[in-house]
Amino acid sequence: MRGFTENNMSHNLQQQLNKLGIAFSEGVPLARYTSLKVGGAADLLVNPTTAVQVAELLKLAEDNSLPVLKVGRGTNLLIGDRGFRGLVMLLDEKLLDGRFEIEGESCLASAGLKLSKVVKQLCSAGLGGLENLYGIPGSLGGALAMNAGSYGSTIMPAVEEVELALPSGEVIWLNGSEIDYGYRRVALPPGAVITQAKLRLQLTNSDELLEICKARQADREAKHPLTKPNCGSVFKNPTNKNPTNKNPDGEHGAWWLVNEAGLKGFTIGGAKVSTKHTNFIINTGNATAADVLALILHIQKTVQERFSIELETEVRRAGEFQS
Repeated sequence: MRGFTENNMSHNLQQQLNKLGIAFSEGVPLARYTSLKVGGAADLLVNPTTAVQVAELLKLAEDNSLPVLKVGRGTNLLIGDRGFRGLVMLLDEKLLDGRFEIEGESCLASAGLKLSKVVKQLCSAGLGGLENLYGIPGSLGGALAMNAGSYGSTIMPAVEEVELALPSGEVIWLNGSEIDYGYRRVALPPGAVITQAKLRLQLTNSDELLEICKARQADREAKHPLTKPNCGSVFKNPTNKNPTNKNPDGEHGAWWLVNEAGLKGFTIGGAKVSTKHTNFIINTGNATAADVLALILHIQKTVQERFSIELETEVRRAGEFQS
């Protein structure tokens, strides 16, 4: 573990992890855990299975001043080619043993579950409210952390409670009414990790809900470059107004700005602006994280110069990049 060895912390950390009974791996390539399929190795990778373990890991990192990277399905995530110097926490279906329980109009689900899997199971049970989110890549926890949405719907209005693991080592429940959220943002305690959520849905005809899921998936397949590695929407839709924008939605759609800036198909190395949807960057097969980052920065610079609009990324950047 390069970052830990420099500080003579590796052996001590291993002892602490062994004491907690948490399995870990060293030097694990992270490209396999991201939808873009780029990124270097993790100094330390852990795969917690309980909320208590997540809290213990956060406290361990806090006590040792270690950076922490939370990875669910690896969407909306760009990890540097030189990897991540710290602790990478993989939050997948092993978390809470993939808990998914329906009781009446409520559902209790592990944050590590795939969002589309949760939505489809709810729709099959005749519980509506999240059907417009079907097909969004990523985990339930990731969707909750950024208030994911599509087709005019977002996930946070359906949240009754969330379970949080904190860097203090505590595990708490927070009522949905206490959480401030907005467009692609959710205000949670610093360093908190969502481990499960209780969702409140509405009884609806399951056949109608499944038809909506089918239509949403078909629409995504028609519009988005899903056959190539990508990180989903790269940029948030700007909220400021500009009279030069003729987006039929009446907003500054990020895709419209990129397209009108003449960047459709623009390529740096193995990273390319999709010709199918210009708010997507695809890995053509040999892209590096440096290629993707360079393309993001080029898009931001070009759109700023053309429209005086600053594009903000949805994709998170983590780890060490080439200088």
